[in-house]
Amino acid sequence: MTGKVTEACHRIEELWNETDGKCYVSFSGGKDSTVLLALIKLCQELYTVGDIPAVFSNTGIELGVTVNFVKWVKENYYRNVVIIHPSKPFDTVLKEDGKPLLSKVKSNLLDQYQRNGLTEALNCLLINGETRNHAKMRNTRIADIHMHVLHEDFNIRPSPKCCEWMKKKPFEEYSKANGMKGSLQGIRTAEGGARRVGTERRLANGGRLCTWIKHGQIQKAPIIDWTEDDVNEFIRGNNVPLSDAYTKYGFDRTGCMACPYAKTVAHDLKYLHDYEPNRYKAAMYWLKDVYIAQNVPLYFDQSYERERERVAGTVRTHETGNAQKIPA
Repeated sequence: MTGKVTEACHRIEELWNETDGKCYVSFSGGKDSTVLLALIKLCQELYTVGDIPAVFSNTGIELGVTVNFVKWVKENYYRNVVIIHPSKPFDTVLKEDGKPLLSKVKSNLLDQYQRNGLTEALNCLLINGETRNHAKMRNTRIADIHMHVLHEDFNIRPSPKCCEWMKKKPFEEYSKANGMKGSLQGIRTAEGGARRVGTERRLANGGRLCTWIKHGQIQKAPIIDWTEDDVNEFIRGNNVPLSDAYTKYGFDRTGCMACPYAKTVAHDLKYLHDYEPNRYKAAMYWLKDVYIAQNVPLYFDQSYERERERVAGTVRTHETGNAQKIPA
């Protein structure tokens, strides 16, 4: 563990030097980005880096405890916390651009499908999970249980743009306004998904494990090779504070509340229902149709369950050739 801490600190110092101190931390209030703040504090104690802003995008769809934790961090743990906001609110993004469905990759492909029809390329990706050259692709194939999203009467417009508007654009605007040359990211390949795929692709093309260039800026992930055990050991050994989302609610990961992309969305909604009921109501108002389309079971919410079962029954009837429409 000592070796990994030393290497992570070296990576932070490297970015500081490469950018002449014009860098920031992408701070989410989650476990990994808080560990990153603790590592920066270690570097600052050794005078190897200066003051690095921790930038938090308050999207309006964060957990209440996340927002409270970020404020606490600013007041008690790491003073240079900068809070930014998206230029377009979440409900406007959903109305104008579409809704997150299944995953970022699939939302993007399904958006193309609704615009252009089932082209040969999309057919290969969505139906077969491969390119036209038969190269296997990760996470593009629509599972049999979700094939109804390809029905012509499916009335949800899928789009991955909520992430772009809520997270990416606010950071890009902050970076441009403040002349930043790089940023520190609290991401790890052990989390799997797009982060592991991106790392593997970067290494396969001769890139570096923890460093890449995006929009002309240096991106560095100091703990990219840490395991969950590494993170937890560092937290215990360095008294790293954590949000109540972990210590009280029982979340394993945090992010935008009740995100449909999360593999744990059913558990996340249960926690939201129990601990932050107003935000649960908001999630249902915005995304109930998406949860139902993904057949997410919420046995604690009987009204929702009745609607989910009704839609699931209609989908099954359609699959036997006896229904004309699939409501979403």
